Amino acid sequence: MYPVPANITISLLLAFCITSASVSCNNGRTKESVVVSGTGMTGTEYARGFEAEEHENHTVLRVFDPWQGARNLTFEYILAGHDAELPDSLHGTMIIRTPVRSVICLSTTHIAMIDFIGETGRIAAVSGGSYIYNKEIRSRVTGGDIPDIGYDMNLNYELILQINPDVIFAYGVGAETRTYVSRLQGLGIKVVMIGEYLESSPLAQAEWVRFISRFFNRENLASEKFSEIAEEYNRLSEAALTRDHRPVVMTGLPWRESWFVPGGNSLMATLIADAGGRYLWENRRGRENFPVDLETVFTAASGADIWINTGTATSLKEIENTDTRLTLLPPFRNNSVYNNNARLNESGGNDFWESGIVNPHLVLGDLIEIIHPGLQEFHQWSYYRKL
Repeated sequence: MYPVPANITISLLLAFCITSASVSCNNGRTKESVVVSGTGMTGTEYARGFEAEEHENHTVLRVFDPWQGARNLTFEYILAGHDAELPDSLHGTMIIRTPVRSVICLSTTHIAMIDFIGETGRIAAVSGGSYIYNKEIRSRVTGGDIPDIGYDMNLNYELILQINPDVIFAYGVGAETRTYVSRLQGLGIKVVMIGEYLESSPLAQAEWVRFISRFFNRENLASEKFSEIAEEYNRLSEAALTRDHRPVVMTGLPWRESWFVPGGNSLMATLIADAGGRYLWENRRGRENFPVDLETVFTAASGADIWINTGTATSLKEIENTDTRLTLLPPFRNNSVYNNNARLNESGGNDFWESGIVNPHLVLGDLIEIIHPGLQEFHQWSYYRKL
């Protein structure tokens, strides 16, 4: 299930009108700044959640509908060099001088993106430090060099003020984000929304590295590396799709009396399709997870060939202990059960949800090996393992 709430804290700019010079609401669309005519638009290849508008001496970044259920919301951020002179029309709005010198990350995915461009030295604080997999950041957290500011209702605002970061990279689950944002904005903290988890394809999700890289003036590096990853991802997928047979893939594990599974338009469904498989619930439209009663799952899964993403299970015995009826499912009987927890830290932090976001080609490679074993010569496992 993505995202993992324990790994991520939410916080963002206000999504409703408040009496502040930096936010205005017009026609139901929230804006964070006034935009002058641009000199060029930098498009995205896959991502739909952001865009960049280039000006002579600054850039406008826009983020669209950055949490579940958001409609017609646009957040705009003005990025400019430390010595750049800006037009009077932008004075009094949120302006972020780049490259930023210190940032706070409220999601492990932000850490992965910043590590992707080699700028982890600028991370000044994190949220949910025990769930971070990145060894360098974990070491700095446990050594006391990077504080953990808490998460959700337990954010340490006093500590945030002491750190006084150039920007907080934040994450929003729903409209309740406004509660956190209101207080942070009142404290004069600059907060930027990262909405990669809402993208419906792995490459669209990974392309958010091009967004975050602009705060560090590393957009050229990010674009170059992303292009290489996209090329490899597409090469792998094209090879997998040459196979006529498409094994049926089921996901998840029951929780109490329900089994939550990703919709047919979800990122996981896309990964399975790109790996040459057929997702068990591919005809169920939507990106969000939806609950299915156990009897329905047992009936549908009677035609499944492969079972992946089995929650926290580390062995077939743990799955059996969850519900003995699970042992009757074909993938269990055929020993075709795999979990995406090959890289865990001692607190349960899963690197699949961290660096896996910026390495979709490695995730896809694992899934191709699961669905079409032997197609890749000398495959090395990254995020999945067989139970």
